[in-house]
Amino acid sequence: MAKDVFGIVGTTLSGTFLVECVVAEGGFGVVYRAEHVTFRAPVALKCLKIPTAITAEQHVGLLESFREEAEMLFHLSAQIPEVVRPLQADAVQLPNGILMPYIAMEWVDGTPLDSLIFTRERRGLPPLGLAESITMLTPIAHALARAHRFEATAGSTVTVVHCDLKPENVLICERGPVTAKLLDFGIAKVRALATSALGRITDVNGSRPFTPGYGAPEQWLPKTFGTTGPWTDVWGMALTLVECLIGHPPIDGDIQGMMGTALDPKRRPTPRNEGARISDDVEAVFARALAVDPRDRFTEMATFWSAIEHAAGVPPSFASELQRPASPSYEAVQVEARREAAPAALEFAFDLEVEGCDRAATEHRGATVPYSQPIAAPSSVTTTTLPIALDLPVHELPHVHRSASSAIAGAPETRRRPAALAARPHASHVRKASGSPLARPLGIIGVGVALVLLDVGLSWALKTPAAIGPLRFRWFGALAVGLGIILALASFASTGDD
Repeated sequence: MAKDVFGIVGTTLSGTFLVECVVAEGGFGVVYRAEHVTFRAPVALKCLKIPTAITAEQHVGLLESFREEAEMLFHLSAQIPEVVRPLQADAVQLPNGILMPYIAMEWVDGTPLDSLIFTRERRGLPPLGLAESITMLTPIAHALARAHRFEATAGSTVTVVHCDLKPENVLICERGPVTAKLLDFGIAKVRALATSALGRITDVNGSRPFTPGYGAPEQWLPKTFGTTGPWTDVWGMALTLVECLIGHPPIDGDIQGMMGTALDPKRRPTPRNEGARISDDVEAVFARALAVDPRDRFTEMATFWSAIEHAAGVPPSFASELQRPASPSYEAVQVEARREAAPAALEFAFDLEVEGCDRAATEHRGATVPYSQPIAAPSSVTTTTLPIALDLPVHELPHVHRSASSAIAGAPETRRRPAALAARPHASHVRKASGSPLARPLGIIGVGVALVLLDVGLSWALKTPAAIGPLRFRWFGALAVGLGIILALASFASTGDD
């Protein structure tokens, strides 16, 4: 059962929110249900746990990032009704001296998609059908397509990527004009900064800024597969749809097993491979959407969703969307990211500028490998990557609202305020352009083998051992082969760490 770790149930935050109960708790935050005392309406409060073992400068940076992400969430929800709307963001000093940032969001009555899937399985009902699942998730696909080509008030366009799509982050609404809501655009940069400040580049406890069971290959190995982008959300939506069709997560188990499935081209988690009966056309669409290499996937949500609708015989819903300017391609994003990349201390996500203010965006729920990647797109398009993170277990909750991002009232104004949206690239998530790490070890091994063969050949031809003084050529060859093997093993180990 979720605990009131902040001890705020029964209190009123900022003189406005009467905290009623705990909804869910994760490793990085707690969600409460509260009442807005002025509007007399329920709200969801997402309160963040900030590590105590950080410097004052890092602390200020976390609060500023929290505020910036709330601003981006505000702009997203203003134009995309399927994104949960923020109401207020603040930070309060608790009686025990802890500073607690929180964001208040609209309370949405509905059922998380993962709870719906789990309930059907528990009651012995068959999984959802393909057409039914597509229809249910179409509003989410459209919301993501708009976020990937988000039109800012300054006239420019940015690509805002969710990066943690899964059934838990989709809320099926019980009433209202919107039938589904998209949760958890919000706190990834804060989470990445916090875990980086604590030195958790790879947390053995599975703390990663994305949910392992839904992590795309580029999230597991950004140095191998490049930066995230709309293709990452295509992966998440495809897995979410697969889970609807089979009634359980398609990728599950321990961390290494889930990573292996995501990266193995022979073990694709498509519906047919997971036991669902579908047509060849539908299976082909999923196979492309779940390709290991992002370059082999659909690069836009509209293209993927139109393909799955056509294969399933569902009326198309993206006719108008397909006429809009396309998002940057995978190749354009990677080239621009490599060209513009520059190191930045403690920054693991992009900065956006909306209406004259820098912005950062999004959140990854699940566990923690700080990796966010800001990327700049060609011409007037700016690409940004939004990880998502809160890891709040809510499978047993029938009505759970989850979404986050926040602004901190009174945070120091240290930002520039240009008028157009932009993204700042970072070297930590730029795909390396260097050659294979095995080239040097294999070269050394080749030299060693050549020396051994030379020794054998000269000894046979001269009828005497080939040597330089007392030293045989084959000895040098054996040393070279041994050194090459050691370097090769070191390269494999380094690739595994990435």
